[in-house]
Amino acid sequence: MFRISLDSPITKDTTKVIDRAVEGETLIIHLPSGNYFSLNSVGTRIWESIDGRRTVRELVEIVAAEYDVDPERVQVDVLDLINDLAGQGLVVVQA
Repeated sequence: MFRISLDSPITKDTTKVIDRAVEGETLIIHLPSGNYFSLNSVGTRIWESIDGRRTVRELVEIVAAEYDVDPERVQVDVLDLINDLAGQGLVVVQA
């Protein structure tokens, strides 16, 4: 698995996932497996911000600013989420 760093651009694998926002949460379906995933409001904000150009660092900055949270804590949480999403095949880490 590719090592995810703060400077890694992240993109959704739109060939393998569909998503829908429902009452402040996001539901994601991984088409090849049929598995579905749910993101809370903060996870939804991160998911919405993944556009293929933004790096993990930029995602951290967005969440820290919008939720007025310590960037160091946000960094750990965002990296954990991106690792989980990548491990499930929902996002791709770009080199």
